[in-house]
Amino acid sequence: MRYLHTFILVMLSITFQAQNFGEIKGKVLDAVTGEPVAFANVWVETGTVPIGAYTDDDGRFRIKPLSPGTYDLHVKDVRYTAYVQQGVVVSPNEITVLPEISLAANTLGEIKVVTYTIPLIDKDNPSKMTIGSADLKHRSDVRDTRTMISRLVPAVKQNAEGDQLFFKGARPYNIATFIDGVKVGAGEVPRIPSNAINNLTVYTGGIPACYGDVTGGVIVIETKGYMDFYRESQRRKRQRTQRID
Repeated sequence: MRYLHTFILVMLSITFQAQNFGEIKGKVLDAVTGEPVAFANVWVETGTVPIGAYTDDDGRFRIKPLSPGTYDLHVKDVRYTAYVQQGVVVSPNEITVLPEISLAANTLGEIKVVTYTIPLIDKDNPSKMTIGSADLKHRSDVRDTRTMISRLVPAVKQNAEGDQLFFKGARPYNIATFIDGVKVGAGEVPRIPSNAINNLTVYTGGIPACYGDVTGGVIVIETKGYMDFYRESQRRKRQRTQRID
């Protein structure tokens, strides 16, 4: 029985590692005074069970662990107008840092809705570029992931045959590609339609250690899962309802 318990714990550990969870953190302020808003309720919808936290005395919050995907973040405090930030992208093994959230005085029945925009260039790592589903949907005609990356990332070039990518002159076999946390063959970049990708991150330098010893570059692709499609359908439903009202 003891060995069985050990086996189960090991398998659970492997499962959680494979999930490559991310998190969201941010800060909530009073729109007028600029003071932190403490004890505000902040959460994201994950389908049936919301995951959230309360802001601390400095107005800061962290929500984790979250499976990679796109979420709508809600902030609620009886003193302020309800706030929703749509399309917040969570990437594996990374922290999504939101811009400061400002809450206005409470207006009965009113909800402030904003759309999250992924910073194209990470200020802490200029060699990292992230493209979210909102930008990718405008490129639904591009069926070849390699062509899409070469067009979007200046430091990446595609050969004449279109079957290889070069990161700042590095050999194709020095490129690593991860799809939903799983590494594919060295130098391989599978063809995935842009409308099936939740977000795409390309490292041309400053590669995190979690991706191993890679000298060229890293491509991280998170595909859309059931919950992403579910959240999109719910968002479209709310938008239709608002237009009717």
